[in-house]
This record gives sequence, C-alpha cells and structure tokens, in this order.
Amino acid sequence: MGKSLSFMLALALLTMSTPGVAQGEDGGEVAVYLDGDEIDGAEATYLLDDTTYVPIRQVCEAMGATVIWDGEDKSVTVEAPDLVIRARAGNKYLEANGRYFYIEEGCHFTDGSFMVPARTLAQAFGANVEWVNTAGGIVITSGEEPLVSGDEYYNDDDVYWLSRIIRAEAGNQSLEGKIAVGNVVMNRVNDPSFPDNVKDVIFDRRSGIQFSPAYSGSIYKDPTEDCIIAAKLALEGTDIAGGSLYFIPAWAAESSWAGRNREVYAQIGDHVFFL
Repeated sequence: MGKSLSFMLALALLTMSTPGVAQGEDGGEVAVYLDGDEIDGAEATYLLDDTTYVPIRQVCEAMGATVIWDGEDKSVTVEAPDLVIRARAGNKYLEANGRYFYIEEGCHFTDGSFMVPARTLAQAFGANVEWVNTAGGIVITSGEEPLVSGDEYYNDDDVYWLSRIIRAEAGNQSLEGKIAVGNVVMNRVNDPSFPDNVKDVIFDRRSGIQFSPAYSGSIYKDPTEDCIIAAKLALEGTDIAGGSLYFIPAWAAESSWAGRNREVYAQIGDHVFFL
C-alpha cells in the first residue's frame, strides 16, 4: 500500500503532485485511498461529470479480490469472499451478486484500464466512499457485511411481472426507456392512490385499463435479458422518470387524458412521461 492518509493530506496541501494522483478529464486531480492508505497504481483515475472513475483491477486487488479480464468482449469478473462482480465495457450497469447498479456514463475501457465509478464499485463491496477536498481524492472504507445477493434482495414476483410489462410496453426502447416504464410501475406501488404491489398495479382497472398489455395478452411474452435487467435496475431505485405516474406514446401524448391533465416530466425515447 502507499503512504498513509494523514501524511498525504498534509503533503497534498503543499504540492498536490504526489504519486497516485491522476489528472482528471476536467483538470482536477484525483487520489484514491483504501482504509487510510493510498492505492498503488491507481494513476488512471479521472473525473467525468463530477463522477470519479477508478481502475477496477487496482482497487479490487487492493480490497483482496481477484480480477479476471476477458479481452474478447472487454469484460471483467471480480471474485472475492461472498462476492462476484461482472462488468462489460460500454454497459450502463455493473452486476454484483446478481444485483444491478446503474452507471449513467457506462463502464469504460481506456488506455488499457477498465474504469468504473468509485461509488458503484464500493457499493458492490458494501463499502463507503467519501470525497476529501484537502487531498483531492476519495477515501474508500471497507464494509463489514457482504452485499445481499439478488436472490435475497429481489422479490421473484416483482421481477416476473415488471420485466414482462417492460418488454410489452418498451421492448424496443433504450435501457433508459425500459427503466422509465419500470419507474412508473414502482411509483404507483408507492403511491396510496394505486395498488401496493407490482402485479396489482399492472392489472389495475378500477379507473379503466391502465396497462393494455395486461389484457391484450402481450404481458405473457417472455422478457429479453435487457428487460429483466431494466426491471432489476428499477427495483434498485434507479431513477429515470422521476415521480412520473403515467406514460403515453409520444404521438398520442398531447391529446391523451394525461396530456390534458398532468404535468409533463420528460420525453424518453418514444414515450412522454407525466407526473
């Protein structure tokens, strides 16, 4: 491991040029520490839109994990006690113990290093991350408990029905468009005006049919892998559609009941979302 954090904090105030500090894409300097010690070899670290990207190999190996690189599809597998992490360059999520965490700017393979957001990686390890202004870097503090697995965290019925309504309503949309449909369902689950579980929200017709695929039969088509992932991302709390409770195809949005009575949140792909 590198120098202690207390030493680095003092030296950073004087020079801001210590080993392990990388030049960020926006001109900022970024250092990476684990439990008070600098992580050696983390010079590839950079800032992107206020997000700190770290090299997955150096950080994970410092945390005692094994990193396996697959050059064919530019993916990594990280193995540690009670934890398996998978990520692929270009994907907008990281998988950890069967759970999915959204990465807005995606995973990167840059100059020979596989880069992911520090907070997302720390979350997978059950660790904490703080930004330390005086050191110009981040401090990762190891967690005590492994990440709860997807088998324990997700309700099977919720994944089943949410992935199927996403496939029926947004199967041809981007990942964000798929998640946004999942957001609407989950927002309704959490709103006292609607049923309190995913299946009942989808089949709700107290004020008329809410999701036509539930009654046309298309809800029963098998979801694609992307739709299942989008459902799990929505269940993790990934927020694409804000507090939206309705969505309408863009071509019909203006003349719809929602278009006349609800506030527009955003158009995401082919759908307009309403609060």
